[in-house]
Amino acid sequence: MSRYFSRQMSRRNADPAAACRPFDADRDGMVLGEGSAAFVLESRRHAEARGATILARLAGCSNRWGSGQNSRERRASAIRHAIRGVLDGAGLRPADVGHVNAHGLGTTEDDQIEAQAIHDLLGDVPVTAPKSYFGNLGAGTGAVEMAVSVLAIRHGLVPPTLNYERPDPQCPVRVVHKQPMSGAKPVGLVLNHSANGQAVAVVLAAPD
Repeated sequence: MSRYFSRQMSRRNADPAAACRPFDADRDGMVLGEGSAAFVLESRRHAEARGATILARLAGCSNRWGSGQNSRERRASAIRHAIRGVLDGAGLRPADVGHVNAHGLGTTEDDQIEAQAIHDLLGDVPVTAPKSYFGNLGAGTGAVEMAVSVLAIRHGLVPPTLNYERPDPQCPVRVVHKQPMSGAKPVGLVLNHSANGQAVAVVLAAPD
């Protein structure tokens, strides 16, 4: 385990099910997990020709590196540029986004940085953090979290974030919690970022 990861781990060992607490005021670090996901990405014409059930549409993607004097500034810059880039590429306004599938690592600093960027660029959009269920899957995280948003769009329900009990004023986002949220627009923005200042944003939408 790298020194970075060891410093960022939750110490809530007595209650492991409650250890991963994205955006919660009592969060104290991330939890590692295992998982993977795979997708079939194809043109609409090809999918319809083979009689496939289309689960969602990839409306846009954006991959950005941040700039700044330190890691915090680079992460903040990357997340903001990724959000702006994917909205521009997809031809969407912030109000068009039905939910954000956040990186939601569960660490004090990362969640503050991400939440502030979401709030500033997307306003009061509903936010869910799937890592509260399965932890940080490393390289597999983005794919598994994207699968969560595919299912959210498919079923019209944004899943709640586990262990979100006490809002943190430093994380000014509307976290979906306690129960699934229905009625959201069928557009999901999936965010992931790294400690080195790289961020990726993907927009998924219901099939036309």
